[in-house]
Amino acid sequence: MAVALCATALQAQNNPTYRFITNLGNIDVVLTPSVAPKTVANFLSYVNAGYYNNTIFHRSVPGFVVQAGGYQYFPNQTPNVVAIPQSPAIPNEFNVTNATGTIAMALVSGNSNSATSQWFFNLANNGTNANALDSQMFTVFGQTNAAGIKVLNLIAAQPVFDYSATYGSDFSTLPLSGGQTGTFIVVQSIVPVPTITSAGFLSAASYAPNSTTGISPGEILTVFGEGMGPSQLATFTVPASGPIATNLAGTQVFFNGQAAPLIYTSNGQLSVIAPYSIGDLPTVSVSMSYNGIQSGALNFPVKAANPAIFTLNASGSGDGVIVKYQGSSYTVISASSPASPGDVLTLFGEGYGAATTGSAVPDGTIVTSTLPVPANPTTLLIDGNQVTTSYVGGAPYEINAVLQVNFTVPQLAPGSHTIQLKVSTPNGDRISPSTVTIQTK
Repeated sequence: MAVALCATALQAQNNPTYRFITNLGNIDVVLTPSVAPKTVANFLSYVNAGYYNNTIFHRSVPGFVVQAGGYQYFPNQTPNVVAIPQSPAIPNEFNVTNATGTIAMALVSGNSNSATSQWFFNLANNGTNANALDSQMFTVFGQTNAAGIKVLNLIAAQPVFDYSATYGSDFSTLPLSGGQTGTFIVVQSIVPVPTITSAGFLSAASYAPNSTTGISPGEILTVFGEGMGPSQLATFTVPASGPIATNLAGTQVFFNGQAAPLIYTSNGQLSVIAPYSIGDLPTVSVSMSYNGIQSGALNFPVKAANPAIFTLNASGSGDGVIVKYQGSSYTVISASSPASPGDVLTLFGEGYGAATTGSAVPDGTIVTSTLPVPANPTTLLIDGNQVTTSYVGGAPYEINAVLQVNFTVPQLAPGSHTIQLKVSTPNGDRISPSTVTIQTK
């Protein structure tokens, strides 16, 4: 029940990074849909259709541009160079100067609304120099970095030959690696690069930033980023035995190199459970991959606990996920169904840290007969006062990491009350945010 509440609305994609994998090195490009939305969408339509796989750089003008996106190379067929199928031309979206390292759409001379599949990288500041591409309104839709520029300059350093008689007029400045009988410069594929930032790591229950709180063993995290998984949300399935998957729809998240259990994944958002093995470490390095493409690594401090209570609106604020069981049915406690003093209720949270040695179960398993008991004393507070609990531990039939607390509602005035979890660790108390409430009558 509680884990299902971890999956909130997917974050909109902002500035995705795509990797151009070439036979001379990789070029990472940050696309800018906020600047040129139709152009980026057009480019990605060719990427997703596979038309840029094995596309060749057919034009090279050192100190100016290298150009591709028009032709694919198939070495085992005749003809071996084939024009990419063209979608309708898109409207011009010129907004950004053609600076060094930018990627822009090629145009038919004299027609600013003629961009289809071909694109080029600027090897110099071509916006306002003698070439003045800005005046011709060549739409820039992305930017590479210093490492990418280095690869582009390597491509531009290859000898150039006129093969227009063989392949057509576009091939009058064809770069070849190894001389006139050498090989094409090929973009083997263009793939999304997972992009994660420390600001994108949050508690799945409280949405408190892990950049501030650190990460605790067994903490359920929500991660926002780019290119982290498939375009459609993929969620875990309950295994017949053993833990849930650490590779979900091609996504993996690593803590010091250890793949962690995944609850769901998508392009812009995922949820993962931090391994319990990080508990003895001062810091942990976190990275991820999607379809084998690795992100950069981030470092976080490790904390003994980061307690948090799930909320009904999955925002970290408002009424907590608190229920009253009545036989085989239950009532969710809310403003419309408030609790009464003396009611025995069940609350769901996470981030309590490690379990005692005798009660610990493996990462990602579904809790059944062995119930994890928090290694550090864990108590429940309402309006800052400790509340009597009858059970504090792993939630039966939920993923190991979800905390269940059974408690009796004390005498309280009708209305909304702050409810919190407190974990007493050797380094001090760790208390959940004061943004979660319980309603009473």
